[in-house]
Amino acid sequence: MKTPRLCRLAAFLFPLAAAALLAACGGRAPERATPAATEAPATTETAAASPASTSYELCPSPPYCGDTCSNYPFVRTDCMTTPYGPAKADIIVGDNPLDSTNFLYCNGGSYALCFFSGPPDATGNPNSGNRRLPCILDGDVAHCTCQVYTSGPYFVDINAILNLGAYYETVKRCGADGKRCANIHNCGQDGTQQGCDKWPQAPVCQYVKDQNPNDPTVSLMPKADLVSTFSFAMDDTYQIGSTSCNDGLYAGCMTAPCFFKTGANQPPADGDPIECECPTYTGDYQVGQFKQDCTIQSADGKSFVWSAANTVSPEGN
Repeated sequence: MKTPRLCRLAAFLFPLAAAALLAACGGRAPERATPAATEAPATTETAAASPASTSYELCPSPPYCGDTCSNYPFVRTDCMTTPYGPAKADIIVGDNPLDSTNFLYCNGGSYALCFFSGPPDATGNPNSGNRRLPCILDGDVAHCTCQVYTSGPYFVDINAILNLGAYYETVKRCGADGKRCANIHNCGQDGTQQGCDKWPQAPVCQYVKDQNPNDPTVSLMPKADLVSTFSFAMDDTYQIGSTSCNDGLYAGCMTAPCFFKTGANQPPADGDPIECECPTYTGDYQVGQFKQDCTIQSADGKSFVWSAANTVSPEGN
């Protein structure tokens, strides 16, 4: 039986028919070469966002790392993980999001939640006392204030894994759509759905759980304190909904690197703030709340964008 929270997730992830296809990506002609399968892309020492590009190619198949793909050495995913956009576009593919196996089910460890970040003022349920969670635009990156959670289930969009080796490793284990691993379809939102324990956990989950700023060999994003994922942890003070936006700039925060500010509580408590460096992308997207303005007005000389994602139907459906 579907729970009310899952129904609200469907409202967020399932956009209007007019946004079913990400036309903005389909019309982009490749302008730069993707590394050959046998040629490893250049590694980077940090998880900072790469420069903006108006052209992307599908991730090479077979992968550059062959059968030995892993999280380390770190290579950023700058290619298209689906025909609808690159990893930073946070694409979820499926006619019904509740049946989209793209959302890999993970449990254990700390993570950051940026799902409701964007405007300079607090959003969510009235009189909830919610914190301000702005996403401040800074070139090709949005510095998003998010919240920390230290336990419980969370989800990683398989199409939005920003570590290329970890992406290939996860696809090898779980399939390109995630259906061979634990996911929201076969586990539910809390992992209690019957049969969930029969599905293997995706490799990316372990890297999120083990994230360590001092050890890139076990981490998803080097030097980051935590990684941004999705969960229902903020469901009590926010209502998950959907506002469809066309061809605009947004922050793709899924698996983005996150950093504690000086003086932050250590160890952190649930709900503590953390800043995530989310890459930005221009295309169709959905904000995770009802009746929001797609364009956030500038304030105090700063520009803001929503942390968002885009759910699309497969071509031909």
